[in-house]
Amino acid sequence: MEIIYIGVGIFLVWLVRTLHKIRVREQEEADKKLAFSKWAEEQHDPHIVSTVQNFMREGRFKTWEEAASYAEQALNTPSPEPRAHSRDLERGSTGPAS
Repeated sequence: MEIIYIGVGIFLVWLVRTLHKIRVREQEEADKKLAFSKWAEEQHDPHIVSTVQNFMREGRFKTWEEAASYAEQALNTPSPEPRAHSRDLERGSTGPAS
């Protein structure tokens, strides 16, 4: 009979610890979502928010802060490539001649 009490006791300890870990994990996720939504509201450039959301959806970054710093850097850094396609469109050309 004592072995049953010990088994039930071990099971209850395991159950409480597991439920506590789940609750803590869910709270952390909720805090991250709240922090991201506050950050998104403060942004003046919707492209940065959209880019960060895409990065997170793709799983390229572990935290939205890393994705945000990368997105801000990428969007604020001018492209070193010449914009030949843009110049062609300004002139009325739609691409290479066929």
